[in-house]
Amino acid sequence: MIRAADLFTIATSGVRASNQLLSTTSNNIANVNTEGYVRERTTFESQLVGGVGRGMTERVINTFAQNQLRRDTTQVGEFETYFQRASVLDNIFASEANSFSSSMSRFFSSLQTATDEPTNMAARQLVLGEANALIGQVSTLSRFMDDKERELNLEMDAMTDRANNLIQTIADLNKNIVVAEGNNLFDEPGVLKNERDQAILELSKMMSIETRDNGREDGSVMVNLSSGESLVLEDGSFNLFQLSGDPDPAYRNLYLASTGKPTTLRLPEMNLGGEIGGLFRYRDEILAEGQRELGQIALALTSAVNEQNRLGMDFDLQLGGNVFSNPEFQGLNYAANSNLALTINGRMTESAASQITSADYLVEITGTTAGAPDTVDFTVTLVNPDGTEVTDTSGNVITQTYTGVEAASGTFTEVIGGLELDFPDGATYAAGDRFVIQPTKSGAQRIDVIMTRPEDIALASPFRVDSELANLGDAVLTASSVTNTFVDTTLTDPDASAFDGAGGFVAGSPARIEFNSETEFALYDEANNLLVTVSGVTNYTDLMNQAANAAGWPFGAQTDFPGFDFSLQGTPVAGDAFTIGYNTNGVDDNRNGLELAALQNEDSMLQNNNGTTLISFQESYANIVSDIGAKTASADISLTAAEAMQSQSENWFQSVSGVNLDEEAANLVRYQQTYSAAARILTTAQSLFDTIFSATR
Repeated sequence: MIRAADLFTIATSGVRASNQLLSTTSNNIANVNTEGYVRERTTFESQLVGGVGRGMTERVINTFAQNQLRRDTTQVGEFETYFQRASVLDNIFASEANSFSSSMSRFFSSLQTATDEPTNMAARQLVLGEANALIGQVSTLSRFMDDKERELNLEMDAMTDRANNLIQTIADLNKNIVVAEGNNLFDEPGVLKNERDQAILELSKMMSIETRDNGREDGSVMVNLSSGESLVLEDGSFNLFQLSGDPDPAYRNLYLASTGKPTTLRLPEMNLGGEIGGLFRYRDEILAEGQRELGQIALALTSAVNEQNRLGMDFDLQLGGNVFSNPEFQGLNYAANSNLALTINGRMTESAASQITSADYLVEITGTTAGAPDTVDFTVTLVNPDGTEVTDTSGNVITQTYTGVEAASGTFTEVIGGLELDFPDGATYAAGDRFVIQPTKSGAQRIDVIMTRPEDIALASPFRVDSELANLGDAVLTASSVTNTFVDTTLTDPDASAFDGAGGFVAGSPARIEFNSETEFALYDEANNLLVTVSGVTNYTDLMNQAANAAGWPFGAQTDFPGFDFSLQGTPVAGDAFTIGYNTNGVDDNRNGLELAALQNEDSMLQNNNGTTLISFQESYANIVSDIGAKTASADISLTAAEAMQSQSENWFQSVSGVNLDEEAANLVRYQQTYSAAARILTTAQSLFDTIFSATR
């Protein structure tokens, strides 16, 4: 092809092109240590008329490598955040110095010591001392976890603020890139794009995101979460994150809010990924569960000890009382309730240690009726910390409806899950009002040791059975038990027992059992009045229960009367009798102390919220420790794998987009040579011109 360009034009274009190549190479070398810098490359096309045309400088980047790096950065951010915080709790719970298990062991060991010597006041005082140490230890652990929750919320605030700043920065850089590319069609705005890519990489560490071009080919990109929600939109607008907790302000949920619009969208925090997703996963999988499971142990343990102590007789020969307090909890209002001044109260039901769950309780008002007294209708549903419903093993939601319940201050009504509710605001509730009660979240901090006198520890059983001297058979007492000591001397309450609360039995209670034969016995009261005759006896286990199931039992209105039972071994003959009475002067008795000490190894609390399997307190705490340890170890393994993946993707990305000094040095020499050669062409052209000019003079 015939070229019309002269030698001067060709040489000048060559010098200019070599100078531009040297400039690009020099810029790459200068930014070798600049974070986020992507190396640039200048390309040229030859001109039809001769010489080289205007060059175009653009970044050297592999989009696939870049996207893989972002995904791996998201993984590292999530697992690193999760592991760092989980390992703190793992170290605390695994430490022997902080172990609640050790405190429980010392408490029950002191009970065993006191049981061995029930009249030893020093041993009894040690029980109270260990009880205070037990409550102090579990309260310290609970407060520590509350502190971690507050720290978590502060981190969430800081991270969402940082994420919002990055989103706005990306949107602003998009606008600047569009302007820059519109003003210069030949040079890519590399600095602006590098800044935007660096902001996107930082954002990808905080959450799982995806980017794509908007189709306009103006250099801008759209950013959205991997779950589909948009962060930076095509028109340049953007959405920001918000944190809000309803009804629990300490349990934050993440929302996406449109700028300039009143709409908000709840985000799936557990699938968010990155550092923010790691925080939410740590909260939901470890912290929130650990708080409630620890509280469940504390409430179940203290409830069981209280219940058993009430079934015994103390050193003053009186029925036992509570060792620990039974704290009350105020319900949390939902923001949409009719009146935020309304409230409900809850507490754990006494004698319901085996029913206490670690779940929260959602109470929804379905109706009210004004009157004397006011009544309320409501439903109670077990919910997880995130508000999802707890289901049983068949997949059914665990819920219960109640109607016509008295709504008056101080009037508690037992509901599911070992909880009692009080509705102090009468008929002022509105249908649709909802409250959440969280008894186990911080319940461990609200328990106190209310027993102050060592004499009040009920180590003895409050009743005794004696065989009469005239007995001819070989039947002897082998076991006795107490299941109810509720006092109501009028026997109008269905929960009443035979104990009168004054060191004796209610008049008319069983006081003597006499065998008519091996297969029949009669039960008499203290005045020798016949109460019931039991025939067809095949064994001598739980004789009071056999009497209660016999025809003619006079205490059918009571659910557990007389509240005690006993068993015999051997064979009685006609005329053999046994007297039943209050354990007067029985301070050396340790039968209830043995029951108290045995609580350590008994299966006394629920293993999970959706079943009926019971486990011991020690097993439950061990489950917490092992669960946190297993999740922490798993996160450590996942973090190691994610870091290896990130390293590989970083190397891949840098091999394409990173500055290679050896390559740039070689280019520098090559471009210097082309510059010199082009300059030499210019010199040659000048010499030729001078020769021609001289020949024409």
